[in-house]
Amino acid sequence: MSRWARTRAALVVGVAVVGGLTGGCRCNKETLAPIVFETGSDREPVDPNSVLAPPWEPPLVAQLDNGAVMHWLRETDSPAFHVRVLLPTAVDADKLSAAATTAALEAIELRLSARLRRIFDARLELSSRPGRVEIAIHGRDADAEELLAALASTFADAGNPKLLAIAQGKVLARHREAGPSALAAAALASKLLDHPLAHEYASKQDLLDLSKNRLEKGWSLLTDPRDAVVLVHSGRSPADEGMSEAVARLGTRWKAPIGFGSGKPNVTDRLRAPAPKRIADTFLLTEQAPASLSFHPGKPERGNRAVVMIGRVIPTPTIESRTLARLCQRLLQEELDVRLLVAGPISILAIKVRVSSTDPVASLQRIIARMQVFNATPQPRERLEQAANLWLGARVVEASLSGEDWTSLWSESIDLAGNDREIFVALARDAQGMLELEPEQVQAYMAEWFDPQAGQPGWMWAAAGVDDTFRDKLAASIRLVEQ
Repeated sequence: MSRWARTRAALVVGVAVVGGLTGGCRCNKETLAPIVFETGSDREPVDPNSVLAPPWEPPLVAQLDNGAVMHWLRETDSPAFHVRVLLPTAVDADKLSAAATTAALEAIELRLSARLRRIFDARLELSSRPGRVEIAIHGRDADAEELLAALASTFADAGNPKLLAIAQGKVLARHREAGPSALAAAALASKLLDHPLAHEYASKQDLLDLSKNRLEKGWSLLTDPRDAVVLVHSGRSPADEGMSEAVARLGTRWKAPIGFGSGKPNVTDRLRAPAPKRIADTFLLTEQAPASLSFHPGKPERGNRAVVMIGRVIPTPTIESRTLARLCQRLLQEELDVRLLVAGPISILAIKVRVSSTDPVASLQRIIARMQVFNATPQPRERLEQAANLWLGARVVEASLSGEDWTSLWSESIDLAGNDREIFVALARDAQGMLELEPEQVQAYMAEWFDPQAGQPGWMWAAAGVDDTFRDKLAASIRLVEQ
């Protein structure tokens, strides 16, 4: 399976768990207050090479005529051009289904890939991050105007009903129901964030149920430029001759649905999923405040094992707290299958457990016990440094493989930032902070947030691949809720 095919398959499962431009771009300057990006001038200078962050300058910022906010990162003499459109999915989680999102993305891919084939060395990339999907185009800086024109034309015409219906059919033709792992992960995310399961997971029936009106509504919700963010990495200025007209065309051809307002002025506000209104006060397998287990009946995975995803929301209001959460996850990942999705002020922690049909409750108890033993074991400084360097090194390798695409790194920095002012320094501060953490900080944080039976409450779990045998054995010790 190609990388593109794997990406599309993943998006069917879950689309859940930042100066103004001048010249002819006709930006709505009056709607966008200037942003003073933090540059580290109030602290010791940050060496980009020492913290594995690009040597970028604060971006040029503007709001286009259609309401989209643009961040333009200029790298002098760069031969490459990258443009990345960030489309939030979580802001309308109660209205936007994973099925409608998948069909809309398929329509974009059909139209945009055909246009890019006519441009030398142009490439389309579709990806997802917490609470949003991202459409990226990579090519030569000399072709920047053509690449922006292809993007503008696609947003102008890919939402027509006939193409959306074709896209729906193509998605259905290759659809395969996800296995227990993907379904359990989607179920846990929907519980933690209080989203409908249909926002996190697209079943075949969900795709079949997409009427013409639902397809068009999904397109309008997903591609509304008043919620969108456009990131550009180029060797040229947006005010250059030809470039300003191309930017202006993106702001006029890509139209917003009928409505009032031009969207939130700040990137972080646009992309942030609303925090859950209430965090559960539950633990796992305890006498006091035990969490019930949501389960989805079905065939177990290979080895006759059901999948239980256990997790929680972790408040991460600062760059430092996000750095701590990430390093703790990386350490525990050496022992268990642990994931962490960082999205600004909240992060989602999830641990995958494949439970035995012989005694599924004992399987869960063993995992929790392993977590508690790990949390109680002091981590030597050398191990912290190794985990940090592995994580940061992987970031550098990924950036290198993507052709030094700053828009991808800027997107990651948005998730690490608390507000727009912090985006410029968030990546460097995250790396610097991770390399400076003390063992005592890490152990205290893990005791507070990584123990399913103590510390802070808020633990939940969801299971899939649960047949009658699993259900009966789990029900002997855990309150079950069938989904």
